[in-house]
Amino acid sequence: MSKLYVFILLVFTATFYSQSSDDLNKHGLTSFDRGDYDAAIADFSQVIDRTSRLDRTPDALRKDFNERTLSPNNERDSVRVLDPRTAEAYANRGKAYFAKGDPQQAISDYDHALTISPSLTVAYILRGIARVGTMQFDLAAVDFERAIKLNSKSPEAFIGRATTRQAQGDLAGAIADFDMAVKLEPKNPIVYYFRGESRRITGDLDGATADFERSLKLNPKSAPAYLGRGLVHLKYGEFDRAILDLTKAVELDGRLGHAYANRGFAYRFLGRHAQAEADFKRAVELDPTLEADIAKGKSRVPGPPD
Repeated sequence: MSKLYVFILLVFTATFYSQSSDDLNKHGLTSFDRGDYDAAIADFSQVIDRTSRLDRTPDALRKDFNERTLSPNNERDSVRVLDPRTAEAYANRGKAYFAKGDPQQAISDYDHALTISPSLTVAYILRGIARVGTMQFDLAAVDFERAIKLNSKSPEAFIGRATTRQAQGDLAGAIADFDMAVKLEPKNPIVYYFRGESRRITGDLDGATADFERSLKLNPKSAPAYLGRGLVHLKYGEFDRAILDLTKAVELDGRLGHAYANRGFAYRFLGRHAQAEADFKRAVELDPTLEADIAKGKSRVPGPPD
């Protein structure tokens, strides 16, 4: 049997086993978008299984294919490289695991995706994000650097590298990366939001306000941008305006514990203590790590009279 014939047979086998994988992938993405991460994981797992069935073919066929494509890490991965949907499904499943709160499993899936497809830029970006989430900033920086080398026009890669630089104290470098992201994608509201956050952290409140307002102009339903601008108003002592923005943020996304906590401080500054305590309680319910920060902040903000 000729090697060309073997290769054609292997391709046919892969196509046969994964004929419904595209539909499963679309269904998984839909499940992810609506927040049903378990369903998304199940769908992407099926895609992985259906597009990697070559490891079940007869040994003679696998041997011929593997001699030409063998991966140094894992024989199964060397077979999967025939169908790029396997790597993409690993990347998508990793994203679902990360959203579900399992960054280590997400990183494992991104590792698989990159073993199969070392040039899959999105997998480096996603793994970098997961590593930021687990405080592995040096490793995250390496991932974002690799993504930029593969695609120097990816705003997500520059945003990712900027977040690592920001976490490592390189605020000037972070803003430079955000500037590049804005240049690459000037109509993306998320890019302006991230740069606004960086400017707010560095004390450039006017610059931050301009970025948050640009973000809101592009997307009037951006809860993070309302949160960011509300924090600027709070810093300026504009408590009524802060409450308006922070209220809009929680109306758009009720999961923002920081928005509740900071609206609580705005209420407290205005003497509206019952509303403040209600917000502090809700903030801690959403994010228990905020409890210590709230207690510390309350010690510096006037409370109700005795």
